Amino acid sequence: MNVDLKNLVELQQLDDTIRSLEAEIQSLPRKIAAIESQLTEHIASVEADKKKIADNQKSRRKREGDITVLREKISKHKDQMLEVRTNEQYRALQHEIDFHEAAIQKIEDEILTEMIESESLERQLRSSEKNLREERARADIEIRDARERKQQDEEKLKEARSQRQQVCSLLSEQIYSSYERISAARRGRAVAAVVNGACEACHVRLRPQAYNDVQANEQILNCESCGCILVYVAPPVAQ
Repeated sequence: MNVDLKNLVELQQLDDTIRSLEAEIQSLPRKIAAIESQLTEHIASVEADKKKIADNQKSRRKREGDITVLREKISKHKDQMLEVRTNEQYRALQHEIDFHEAAIQKIEDEILTEMIESESLERQLRSSEKNLREERARADIEIRDARERKQQDEEKLKEARSQRQQVCSLLSEQIYSSYERISAARRGRAVAAVVNGACEACHVRLRPQAYNDVQANEQILNCESCGCILVYVAPPVAQ
């Protein structure tokens, strides 16, 4: 293979590696942020469950206080009944007592409903806390792995850039400039393989003479359709 063509192929491989590493390095902080955001949502969900239980308990305590007040009123009315002088006053006090007792019954029913709801909320909280512990452990591992991957990628990227400089130093300014121009026009694809007689970049078949010239890999040739530098890749040998 032509030495310059070989160096161009290696340069293309290095550029592909560099772009891939740069993309992954940029994506890892977003991945970590997404993991942390999801974990924050789960924490908020657990805190919301805790608040529901606290509100439930607060409501029950208030209702129990209301019952205490009503019982005190009933007791007071019963004491007053011992002192009344007319049936009308007696019936009025009895009406008040019946009214308060009905209110107590209604509040007790509400407390019972809240107690049942509280049991359901506590089961939900236990499940949420268990899921959160598992999610936190999983998130810690994923974040640690992502940070380690980012560090490894940065080291690989540094090495790939160093290798690129070495390869570039072996190319003439004219050849390198041509490579960069094609790469910029083709979104990073300057060198394309010829597979089964067609350019891998644009999928246009080469003319027979051009195909014969490319197969030798002894000169730098460009695709007549897309302009990519062509390199012949022999088909795999059948077993």
